[in-house]
Amino acid sequence: MFAIDFGARSIKVAKLRKTIEGYELDNYGIKLSPPDSIANGEIFNPIAIADVLTELLRESGITDRRAIIAITGQKVIIREIVLPLMEDKELRAGVIWEAPKYVPYDLDESIIDAAKVEEFEEKDGNKMMRVLLVATPKNVVNPYMEALKKSRIIPKIVDEISSANIRAFEHYLSDKEEKEEKDEENIIINIILSIGASSTILTLVEKKNLKFTRNILIGGNDITKAIAKSLNITFEEAEKLKRETEIVLGPETEEEKKNESEKIILIILNQMAKEVRKSLSYYKTQSQKVKYNKLILSGGCAKIKNIDKFLSEQFGLPLIIGDPLKEIKIDERVFDMERIKNFKESLSTVIGLAKR
Repeated sequence: MFAIDFGARSIKVAKLRKTIEGYELDNYGIKLSPPDSIANGEIFNPIAIADVLTELLRESGITDRRAIIAITGQKVIIREIVLPLMEDKELRAGVIWEAPKYVPYDLDESIIDAAKVEEFEEKDGNKMMRVLLVATPKNVVNPYMEALKKSRIIPKIVDEISSANIRAFEHYLSDKEEKEEKDEENIIINIILSIGASSTILTLVEKKNLKFTRNILIGGNDITKAIAKSLNITFEEAEKLKRETEIVLGPETEEEKKNESEKIILIILNQMAKEVRKSLSYYKTQSQKVKYNKLILSGGCAKIKNIDKFLSEQFGLPLIIGDPLKEIKIDERVFDMERIKNFKESLSTVIGLAKR
């Protein structure tokens, strides 16, 4: 499957080949997005995006014309709802009937879809089902379609980023350690935290099922802009400094006073962590007997030195920096492995899309 990830910092493309053993990387590419063209999941300049995408496809040698893409943002509603058990052909009508309870905008100007997650029986014998409802205004999706059309790409599937991230990290969600841990008292929830350029996407997963997601409007660009403003340097210089700065853990001594860039990184990461904690507390109050198991970190900010140790300490959970290429075969004779290693934290969404 050929996939495209439109990110605020960069546009990523990838193509995977399904093999008997699993997946093999057929091709990939990454290129910086035009300035101010994408933010918080919305495309503001589809023509500029199309130009970059066309150039990226040419440089990477990908000739596929049908692609899977993903959308995200605060206008994208993703909710698990409970409905009486019904046939698949009745599902859409049932969801449309329930949608006004969850969708805060005009349904006629929206795109709505749903998928059955599981069936269950209530104590009184009623047969029910859990359904994942996804809705978004058409004016969010239309700029994506415009950019694809100008690039001569046909959208095969429009997915959403949390589901792609679950597929990208499925090997962390069903490993031996996970199977060995049995807790009859609690529902085991794993956390995927993708810190992108313009926002942070929080995804809560039970086994491999999406249970909750939230788009937090704090991302790596907030750190970079704050460093640039504080030190009166360019955005590019601040971006480089952000990646070079190391978070020092533990109490600081007089000899180890934090430098300005580290202070700024910590201020913004603490703001983000505060919002994540709010969501974790909210979900725990809505769902009985939840136990948070581990945190999988992805996105460009995962490269900040010691961010994994800092966040593990913040949430009191074991943390893994997710590698979406961990179980994907890569021909070292074809690809520059150092380059792939450098970008792998940013490839989770596009790889998860290509695995669909």
